[in-house]
Amino acid sequence: MYRYPDFPDHVYVELTNICNARCTICATPGMKRKRAIMPLDLFTKIARECGQRKARKFLPFLHGETLLVPGVTDYFRTMRRLAPDTHINLTTNGSKLNAELGEEILQDELLDSMIVSFDGADKQTYEKIRINLDWDEVRSNVLHFIRRRNELGKAKPKISVAMVTIQENKHQRREFERIWAEADEIRFSVYFNWAGQLDNNGRTPFKVNFCERLYHYITILADGRVALCCFDSEAAYTVGNVREHSIHEVWHSDAFNERRRQLYRRDFKKLPICGNCDYLNHPRWMSPLIRIRPYMQRNLPGLTTAAEKVYKNWLFRD
Repeated sequence: MYRYPDFPDHVYVELTNICNARCTICATPGMKRKRAIMPLDLFTKIARECGQRKARKFLPFLHGETLLVPGVTDYFRTMRRLAPDTHINLTTNGSKLNAELGEEILQDELLDSMIVSFDGADKQTYEKIRINLDWDEVRSNVLHFIRRRNELGKAKPKISVAMVTIQENKHQRREFERIWAEADEIRFSVYFNWAGQLDNNGRTPFKVNFCERLYHYITILADGRVALCCFDSEAAYTVGNVREHSIHEVWHSDAFNERRRQLYRRDFKKLPICGNCDYLNHPRWMSPLIRIRPYMQRNLPGLTTAAEKVYKNWLFRD
């Protein structure tokens, strides 16, 4: 089994698994797990431990749209107060990022970075993939937020706009960069099959190998259960519950370590979620680089970003 840090580098916290979109590239629309919102008292317990343990990165999102949560900025303020040194990153679909909410986030400096998922360079393509969302509304929300941040002279949050690259939009990458020139960063992501829940979209079947998720990420669901990873959307492989134990206890638990050993041994009879997952779908020559990526991200972020861009260009080749 590979070594892992004393406390997870990335703490995913699902404020809700309710979403207003039905995206074709996501497993959430078909989710059978009960829809819920994390209570603020449970969130406060999590935030306090993250502050005490000096968590590097906190991600208050997972299988739903976080900005749907009533009083969501109270959650952000709690995290900022209890873990002031932890980087807070939000991924959102942008549909609820209206002027009023955006102003509150900006004035109180509640986020360090934000990724907006926006999977198309024109209205038709976007709305075909991001069903129930409106191209014009979301684009207007995000541009207003960026421009208002700049007007206020704020450096944060850093705004990235991301597109999952699939057959329907892969020809639009250059146009996507043009229409989002005002963003701080453009990201092109690789499509994943959500651990076998969706089609693999024609990806080359490379050999399954190392995955850093179980060694650097913890995934806390809205009800407090800890899923195996972010692709365990139905919580079929839970390894603990932070209502009953601390994050640190779950992270070092026998249940979590047994799952790590199963992945290390590639025992996919006991761990079929990993056997079916194409997040692991890298050519063998990438394995050593993927193992050291978390450490490179921490110590050489610029080099890591450049290397990932080169690798993704190779993956996206026609």
